[in-house]
Amino acid sequence: MPTEIRHIIFAQDEVIRAIIDYHRRSGNMLPTGTIIKTTFEKEPTLRCGLHIGVDADNSRQVVWIEEPILAASLIFFCIQNKIPLPTKASKTLQIVNEQIALKVTRTPQDARGGAGGARKDRS
Repeated sequence: MPTEIRHIIFAQDEVIRAIIDYHRRSGNMLPTGTIIKTTFEKEPTLRCGLHIGVDADNSRQVVWIEEPILAASLIFFCIQNKIPLPTKASKTLQIVNEQIALKVTRTPQDARGGAGGARKDRS
């Protein structure tokens, strides 16, 4: 059986919606203001910066979303939007052309119920 590798690349507005929805459902609300843009960092760990404009005084703040929360947000986004994700596949995050991608890898071992799960991929 061959190995299947897929990349799901998310637009900035999808990342923002995913993070907002995840935080709303978890009860951990984000700071008030308008999210202006997202940025991503690889080192020391992969994370997403939400640049939030605070309306009252025209200041900005950056809220960092660490990799585990970002991954959970994007996986939940896929489930909510009926984007198929095999449960027995490894799911990792990558930055592709300044966008975040969820890399889904299904190997023959995954299909037989072998070692799968989330792993870190720094490529």
